[in-house]
This record gives sequence, structure tokens and C-alpha cells, in this order.
Amino acid sequence: MLQRALLPRELGASLVPILSALLALAAAVRVPALRAEELPPTGLLLVLILAGAAAACHRPFRSVSTVGLGTLVLPLIVEGAGGVPAAGLAAASFLSAELLLRLVRRRGVYGVPDRRSLLRSLETAGRAVLATLAAALTWVLFPRGTALATVATASGLLYLLVWAGLEAADGKIRRPEHPVLARWKVLLPPLGLDAFGWALGGVLVAVQKTSGWTLTTLLAAACALLALEAARNRVLHERSHHRAFDLERLRRAGKRMVDKGEREIVDVIDRMKTESGELVRFHWFQFELMAPGGELKSWWAGPKGPESELRTGVPEPDRYAPVLPGVHRRAQWNIVERQLRSDGRLLGRLRLWCDPRKLDLAGVELLDRLVPQMSASVGRCLTGREAREDTLTGAVLRRVLEKRLHEVHAQVTEEGGAMAVILCDLDHFKKINDTFGHPAGDAALVAAAAVFKTAWEGALCCRYGGEEFVILLEGMDGGQGLAIAEQVRQRIQDLPFEHGGQRIPLTMSAGVASSPGVLAKTAAELLLFADEALYEAKRRGRNRVLLDVGQGRYQDVEGNLLQSDEAPKAQEPPRIFV
Repeated sequence: MLQRALLPRELGASLVPILSALLALAAAVRVPALRAEELPPTGLLLVLILAGAAAACHRPFRSVSTVGLGTLVLPLIVEGAGGVPAAGLAAASFLSAELLLRLVRRRGVYGVPDRRSLLRSLETAGRAVLATLAAALTWVLFPRGTALATVATASGLLYLLVWAGLEAADGKIRRPEHPVLARWKVLLPPLGLDAFGWALGGVLVAVQKTSGWTLTTLLAAACALLALEAARNRVLHERSHHRAFDLERLRRAGKRMVDKGEREIVDVIDRMKTESGELVRFHWFQFELMAPGGELKSWWAGPKGPESELRTGVPEPDRYAPVLPGVHRRAQWNIVERQLRSDGRLLGRLRLWCDPRKLDLAGVELLDRLVPQMSASVGRCLTGREAREDTLTGAVLRRVLEKRLHEVHAQVTEEGGAMAVILCDLDHFKKINDTFGHPAGDAALVAAAAVFKTAWEGALCCRYGGEEFVILLEGMDGGQGLAIAEQVRQRIQDLPFEHGGQRIPLTMSAGVASSPGVLAKTAAELLLFADEALYEAKRRGRNRVLLDVGQGRYQDVEGNLLQSDEAPKAQEPPRIFV
């Protein structure tokens, strides 16, 4: 299966060695010197073919594919059967080794098919044919009586030069902008292995001339078995390397998932998306969370681009996976779905829309091993949220506020700075419950809490009790707190709150206190000042906010200073005479 459409120059680069090899074979058959009148015995020829294919499996360099040690049988075939059978054996050895290695890597290393193009394999086989024919022609052109070492060396050098020239031409056609010598460093190691194999082949020819075919065949088989064992060890090394790499990725992913346990649930889901994408290639992501109240919430992300950001809702992918360049049949999505559970409790569902043509089964297996850590991370986040937040409104609980309030007040007292608290209370909340029922009251609290929690970035919102909420503003003075409280009051008043098809008006009153705006020795006293301001706001008609400035005086949003009726009166000066 092609991964992308071939450019015309790339297609031409692949077809040049293939067509050239076919033409060269057709021409070589007509040259008597390149074909033997009598072939070696069939059994011997079969052993040499198997030895060449086995030796060609040893490929320590994956950058460039060549025949490798499979060349050790080529001089024997050239000497005993001619150049045409040798060229065919070179191509057969390479293609057999390529097929075997793909099968082994698919089953034992990667778990997915090798995506390299079959056309590139045929292209390499064509180079093997051309290089072998050139070497064979050099071999037969030397006159009888020439030293074997000279013949083998000259033919081997021409084999290497032809292969290197074909590689250089291929690179120039595919990447015209790159210099011709750019690939030499990559090309030299694999061609060096071919040269070593050709040298071994020359030694085997010398053994055949002195000791016959039996010993030669045994030596060739021994060399091929050694090469095959080296290839097996390399595959095992690749498998262990990939296994160790995957386990390390899994360990890092699990650690990152655990480290996210105390943060917001959205951050955890976003991390789940990232970790899943590193293991499994997906186009669409969805996570459904079972909220404590039984409501199902969903987040999703799409392919690359603007839709890749995590957002709430449900994805709407097409029925089929996207079209791949080239000739392909469109495939329906393969939806990988996993449930996240903790102690038998369903926490959520993870769904990944994957292209079945690109699905990595090994990655799915790693994802399954990460699911327990995802479940633990989500469960820890939910447990922490339930311990910190009010179940109905999502605002933090009173004990969380009191702890943070004490810490901030101590810091302001010792190091300086400012802080402000806003105590909010929904007006006539009891009337809403009595008139419309408690479900309407709960809905009103949820709607109001959504406003309170977004009063200011970084502010802590707490459900203090009933319909009362506290907003903690760190680093802000009383004037800033009063302005924010007024913005919140206006937003509450403008809420389009409805229940049962009937609009219910909502208003709120708020009291603000700040340190060092008032003399509060403790954080609890600061809340008492805010409560006094809230009480005064309600006494003056509700739907307003006031800032306690001390001594029974309050400031409204217009800057007016208001005096409480309960404020202590100023002492009269002593009278000397009545």
C-alpha cells in the first residue's frame, strides 16, 4: 500500500533500474559468454540459491538496501553457470530476503505491515541485476590464465561502481537540488558489506577449483548460516529495543497521568488525548465522563488544525476515513473504545476514531496497558474534586476556603500586600424555593455559581452555606474588590434564568472587606467584616454591594460613604460648666 502519490520524477527514478534490468537481461541472453552451456546440478544450484537468500537477510544498515552478504554466492554462479543465472540469483536473493524480513518484522518487531513500497524493492532488485551483469561481463572478458584474485577484484569493483552510480542517479532524479555526493556516507557501509561478500565468493571459487563442489557448498552453507544467525540476532535486538522503548514511553505516560491527579479534570483529559496520540494514530478523540450527579459530560478533539484543541461536546466525523493519495478503497472507521473503571464504578469512556489502514495493533496493546493508569488518574481527580468541591455547584467547600484564607491573610500580615473577600447572597432565595420548588432553587444556585466562579481569573469561589458564596481575591484592595463585586451583581441581574418555561429574576447582595483596609487580626474576622457589609446591603434594599471601611461605615460603587445606624456615636467633649 502506497503512503502517498508518487511524483512523476519519483516514478521515473523507480522505473529506470527496473526497465534497464529487463533490457539488460534480454541482451545478455544473446551473449554466449554470459550464459553457460551446461548448468551445475539442480541440487547444488538450489543450495546456492538458498545460501544467497539466507546471507542476504543480514542487513545491519537499514539506510540503503543491497544484496549484502548474499554476494558471496555470485562469483560461484558466474564461474559455474554464467552471468545471466548469477543476475537472476542476485535479484531472487534480495527479494526473498526482503519478503522474509518483512514477515518477521511484522510478526515479531513492529506488529504492523512494513510500509515500504514494493516498487522500491523491485527497483533495488533491478540494481542488483545490472551490477551483477556488469561484474560478470568483466569476469568473462579477462583472458584465460589471469590470476583469480585479479579477476575477482576487478569484477567486484565494477559491481560496486555500477551500484553506486545507479544510487547517485536515483538521488539526482528524486532530489535534483541535492548534491550527488550527499549520500556517499550513507551508501559506503552497505556497499562495504557487499564487497566483503564478493571477496568471500572469490575465496569460495578458489576452494572449488582446488577441492571440488562438496567442500565449497559446505563452506557457502556455513557462511550463509552465520549470516542468518546474525540477522536473527539483529531482529531480536530490534524487538527488544522497541519493547524497551515502548515500555519507557508507557512508564513516562503513566507517571504523567499520575502527576495530573490533583489538577482539573480537563487537564487530565487533555493529557489522556496526548498520551493516546503517542501510542495510537487516531483522527478523532472523545472522552465521556460520568459526573457524580449522573450527568454525562463529553469532551472531544478532531484532526490537525483548529479542531485539534480539546472542547466540550460530541464529535461528528464522517462515516468513512479520509481518502489516501493513490488508489485506495475508502474504509469505515475503526473505533477503539475503552471503559475507565475504578472499584467497579464506571468513570468514563474513551473513544478513538482510527483509520484501519494505519492502525498499529502494538500501539493498541500499549493503550490497553495505560488504561488502568488513566482510570486511576481520573478517579483520583474525581475523588479530589468531590473532597474539595460542592457537588451541586462545583464551588469549593468551606474548609478549603478557610485554609486558603488563613494562608493568604498570614502572608499579607507578615510580608505586606493586599487581599479582599466578597460575601455574596442571592436575594429572596427562600421565596424561589417556596414558589417554584427546590429543583428551581438548585438550578438558581448552579446558574449563580457559574457567575461567581468566573468573577475573576485565579479567584477562589466557595459555597459558604445555603445560598451564600465567598470569592477570595488575592493581591487586590477594597476598591478593586468592590468593582468586581458590582460586575458580578450586574451579571447575576442580567442572567436569563428560566425554570419550567418561566423566567425567574435573580438578584444578589454582596459585602466586601479587605486587608489592610480594615483592622482584622484573623482571616475569620475579615469574613465577619464582609458579613456586616452584606447585612447592611440587605438592610438598604438588597441588589447592591457595599465595602466595609471600618467604624460602621460603608462605601458604595459611586464612592459615597454610608453610616450604619448601629455605628457608635462620636463621644461628646467633657463639659466643665452646665
